[in-house]
Amino acid sequence: RAAAFAVRRCRLSFPFILRAVKRPCHLRMNNVPSLARGFSTVSDLKMVEETEVATEVEVRAWTPESKRTGVIGQKMGMIQLWDDWGELRTLTVLKIDSEVLGIKERLTPKGYAQIVMGGFDKDPERVNPQLMGVFKSYGVNPKRKIVEFSVTPDAILPPGLKIDARHFFPGQFVDVQGVTKGKGFAGVMKRWGFAGQAATHGVSKTHRHAGSIGACQDPGRVWKGKKMAGRMGNKNKTQECLQIYKIDIKRNLLFLEGSIPGKKGGFVNVRDSLKKPFDVETPPPFPTFVQMEDGEETPEELVRALSENDPFDD
Repeated sequence: RAAAFAVRRCRLSFPFILRAVKRPCHLRMNNVPSLARGFSTVSDLKMVEETEVATEVEVRAWTPESKRTGVIGQKMGMIQLWDDWGELRTLTVLKIDSEVLGIKERLTPKGYAQIVMGGFDKDPERVNPQLMGVFKSYGVNPKRKIVEFSVTPDAILPPGLKIDARHFFPGQFVDVQGVTKGKGFAGVMKRWGFAGQAATHGVSKTHRHAGSIGACQDPGRVWKGKKMAGRMGNKNKTQECLQIYKIDIKRNLLFLEGSIPGKKGGFVNVRDSLKKPFDVETPPPFPTFVQMEDGEETPEELVRALSENDPFDD
């Protein structure tokens, strides 16, 4: 009887063992892009070793068709500053911390290369072993944020290169992409700005309700996209055409005019503006800023040049 019981128990547990073997790894890699090792389809770039760290960047000529990489930033908060004209500026402070991890093997159908960028170091004890092995293969510390940026082949950067705030310049326009603050389940008055129903005169406990949402027998349904109550916020949003007012080189900070999506401490992606491209007479540092060893002292701050006309003159 004991042997029969053991055989029966083994038969019952065998399907569970098979499912456990076939079960995929518990690591969720949805938000972690595939990190390819080295370059592949760009002929003018050489292969690099996994442990090699880039020390020099080749300065190339910028063209209107060139597309530079973006950077990873962290929202530090908002402040107000007065310029030399006495005009109040409402600014958002971003801390920049980006490092090139690698390049994806294949180009996109439009001919762009994919640069894998990591930003802001993470405690190694809070990283799972599978992801820790990826970072070790590239010889970098674990990162809290990993993003892919599309660039043209002439704007590819070598792995191991750290990009600071001088990748941009004061007066430049940028696009900032982030996740908006989550507001939870909200009604139509808060979510869509509905006026609501009357406070008195025939309204019974439906003062903040949406009211009618449908039509008659034709079409006999609710149209898709109807503004109704639901989850508000926590969505990807891009704030376009924000101008850089000041760059703090010492602390690696960007001061942008206006607000950006997300909460304080949230991560955002900063790219060159699409709707306001660069002027041919004032090209950006390409493919990124390179410190020249000419003995000149680097200023701690770079501020956008003000207009010659007094803004308070009529």
